[in-house]
Amino acid sequence: MFSFLVTGSEGNIGPYLIAKIHQNFPDAKVIRVARNNIYGENKPGDIINRGDLNDKNFVDQIFRDNKIDYVIYASAYPYGKYGFNHPDEVLNNEKNCLKNVLSNCENVKKIVYLSSVLVYESSNLSPFTEKITEQIPPPRSPYGLAKYFGEQAVKEESSRHMVPYTIWRAHNIISPLEETKKEDGHVYTEFYKKIYLAKAKEIKIFGSGRQMRCFTWVEDLAQGIIDFLNDTRTDNQIFNIGGEESKTLIELKDELIKIGKEKKYLDADYQPIIQTGEEFYGIDDPKRLSSIKKIKDILGWRPSTSFSACFEKFVDYKQKL
Repeated sequence: MFSFLVTGSEGNIGPYLIAKIHQNFPDAKVIRVARNNIYGENKPGDIINRGDLNDKNFVDQIFRDNKIDYVIYASAYPYGKYGFNHPDEVLNNEKNCLKNVLSNCENVKKIVYLSSVLVYESSNLSPFTEKITEQIPPPRSPYGLAKYFGEQAVKEESSRHMVPYTIWRAHNIISPLEETKKEDGHVYTEFYKKIYLAKAKEIKIFGSGRQMRCFTWVEDLAQGIIDFLNDTRTDNQIFNIGGEESKTLIELKDELIKIGKEKKYLDADYQPIIQTGEEFYGIDDPKRLSSIKKIKDILGWRPSTSFSACFEKFVDYKQKL
């Protein structure tokens, strides 16, 4: 029976990783770390540790109390305007939390680290390949820097402990658990809030609205990470993992409105006025697209949820709450 330590289990991705662990490893014990709410299903034998990963004593105690085979680090500082305005908090949170976990990993079987497409922020070339980070400057935003330095820490601690790692660079994950009522957040939650909650007559879009993105359904991500957990082809490797269909922000807005009308969540004549040129509070890349050639060629993975299906699932979940 394997045991998994999953950080970020109260986030937008962690509960889906845990569900896939239970599907793939029915006898596994999952040790969850959370500060507040716990989402998803808990199975008998799962352990919930409530505390802060910044607290070294708290983290040390988890490892003393449990034999841990796999560490899946899915924690991240909440994305939003506050983090961009307080970069030290974002960076120190990742540094301290990750250090406390990695320092206890000398006896685990593997370290799995959830990184981000934001590590490519300084690249002028798109789509991004995994090796390009060796030639470009570090990211510009606190969120990108946090994941960039997190990757380096994972590699160094993995080498020191002689424990294999896998780094997954996820991009634009769409999760039903993403909050849509807070002041700011990811572009798709901002659109949802304006279109479905406010029924706004006018929608302001950051920049030109022509910025390109690929979007990834959260369960596709979770399935890929857990399916290849024990695959030796993922040992000490970095993989981009994400969707293949590139869309503009305007196309994303159009898709959300189309879904709403088809499912009668929105009035048939709803058509907000679009204003472009809104100034973004963070780093706004014109093209944030990752190549998934490596993961397709080596592991045979590709996303199973289309762009349209991705947002249809998201909207259905939110509307049925």
